Amino acid sequence: MQYILDNVIKILGDTEKPLSAREIKDKLVSEDISRPRKTDKAITTNQIRRAIRDDNGKKIETMGPSPFTFKLKRNFQNLWVLKTVHEDNKASQTVDSYEDSLSEYYNYDNLVPNSKQIVGGDLAILIDKEKILGFARIDSVEASKGKKTVRRCPECPSTTIDKRKTKKPAYRCNKGHEFEIPVEEIKAVTKYRANFNSYFSIEKLNNDLKQLRPFYIKGYNQNMSMQRLDISALSLFRTIEEKLSIDKSTYSGLAPDQGYTKEDEEPYKANNQDEREIALRAIKLRRGQQDFRKKLLERFDNTCVITGCKIIDILEAAHIRPYKGKNDNHPSNGLLLRADIHTLFDLNLVTIDPEKFFVHFHPRVKNEYALYDGTILFNDILNKPNKEALALHFNIFESIILKNL
Repeated sequence: MQYILDNVIKILGDTEKPLSAREIKDKLVSEDISRPRKTDKAITTNQIRRAIRDDNGKKIETMGPSPFTFKLKRNFQNLWVLKTVHEDNKASQTVDSYEDSLSEYYNYDNLVPNSKQIVGGDLAILIDKEKILGFARIDSVEASKGKKTVRRCPECPSTTIDKRKTKKPAYRCNKGHEFEIPVEEIKAVTKYRANFNSYFSIEKLNNDLKQLRPFYIKGYNQNMSMQRLDISALSLFRTIEEKLSIDKSTYSGLAPDQGYTKEDEEPYKANNQDEREIALRAIKLRRGQQDFRKKLLERFDNTCVITGCKIIDILEAAHIRPYKGKNDNHPSNGLLLRADIHTLFDLNLVTIDPEKFFVHFHPRVKNEYALYDGTILFNDILNKPNKEALALHFNIFESIILKNL
């Protein structure tokens, strides 16, 4: 179902006009993404409607009355990595230069993957082949018709070719073919310019590209110029995050000092209202969705994975990667934690090494939890938590430690 929802969002992102389930299905077929695998049956309109219901109105808006149509909401933010390449280092698939103005705009065309997904309000991390350059908020995207000279391999359709400095023949494509002169073709394209309304240089912050790797939504691909990141990647750069005025409702990460609020200092007033039922409902909600918690209780033998606590009433289902939809309720994205440890985990004050499974507490709380700091987990558990999810949490924890040094 997640495959269907992702592609419905893609289709709706390519148009401003609301579409019916039938129209969405027709576009899925025309773009050859109507089935996860070639052997699977084509997606039906009922499956499309079901996927949209699963979205719960987060990204897709339903327009009525019947027959219902659907459009993409524009009140959520995507975070993109946009690669700009100097002419001397550019792969030789194109003769034309995009001529980006780093602090003002980014140019691309419809032949670039994800070209139709970027919209005004999105955020961007600008990079080159070696480092992070800066951060921008996209104000608007302009489109115009144009032409582009594309170079391709004479032996195959591949346009991913590199010019070699010393070896002969001079060119080599990503399929392994070597040749002296590429084929040049002129293609009609839609040219796009993403205009920035704010830009901030990386300055003295860590500009290492590798720290972004765990945050790529569909996995890191060195050949792609525009790739989407989990927006929580910006927590690696707290000062930049504040300057960009991030819409915090789009992700569930918390800074360590955001966990508590001070109530207004008003005198205590007794009343006869019994609020215990409300408190119990809040505790149940905190424990996580019932099925998710049940699976984790079974998976970890009714035991907190860090403290060994077996008091079921105070054990909670914690998401390693923040919850954004049903897919995140997979048990490998979960830990069974005592209530206080769950709070520390959400505040990035405790984490788990994704490789060796060591427990690390933040220096602010290490003394209070010294008994558990350095504990090695999951020695006798076959179904260990997802390493990529752990790596995402671990990297955020490490970045917070480094900033406080």
